[in-house]
Amino acid sequence: MPTRPARLRRKPAADRRIEVVAAARKLFARDGFEAVSQRALAAEAGVSAAALYLYFPDRRALLVAVCDSIFADMIRMFETAAPSRPARDPFAKLRGFMVAYCAWGLAHPAEYRLLFMVKEMHAPDSGHRAASPGGPQLGPELFAMLANEVQALMAKGAMRRADVAMTAEAIWASGHGLIALLTTLGAFPFTEPPKLVAFMADVMLRGLAAR
Repeated sequence: MPTRPARLRRKPAADRRIEVVAAARKLFARDGFEAVSQRALAAEAGVSAAALYLYFPDRRALLVAVCDSIFADMIRMFETAAPSRPARDPFAKLRGFMVAYCAWGLAHPAEYRLLFMVKEMHAPDSGHRAASPGGPQLGPELFAMLANEVQALMAKGAMRRADVAMTAEAIWASGHGLIALLTTLGAFPFTEPPKLVAFMADVMLRGLAAR
């Protein structure tokens, strides 16, 4: 008697959700969030178009999940960038954060755009200081890593005292501006990016150092 083939086990919903996010991250980065159709996304994820709604109620919810997966990578990158032992230079850790952030953004311009340059991601009530309902949960954690280091430097007396959040925002803005320029104005003869990033970080930190 021929044996009946074993029934294939259905993947747990959590595993399937991870696969959908990975497929969306790939397509959104490659083709742009706005250009990816539900049909293409379903085909890449290996599910039906209708099944996508079992995991995410709408496209923005999926984009948020994709952005959280990218933020998770950036948090790990920040943790790796931190020196393993105390350095003589009190700004070594913060400088490492700034250089690593810019290097990551320049190496992953499409994913960087998903985080900060897609209007669907940034509703009026979505801020970076605290996770907003329906928004990325790990973006505020990444910002907190920067703000905490700023606060620590002020507490040590190495950085001039000012509003911690405002100072962290200014540091973030300097890196973001440089990434945006280097990734969108390809025709401009910029200085070699690593050299320019290092100079930007040095100028920024010299200006913030306590007198």
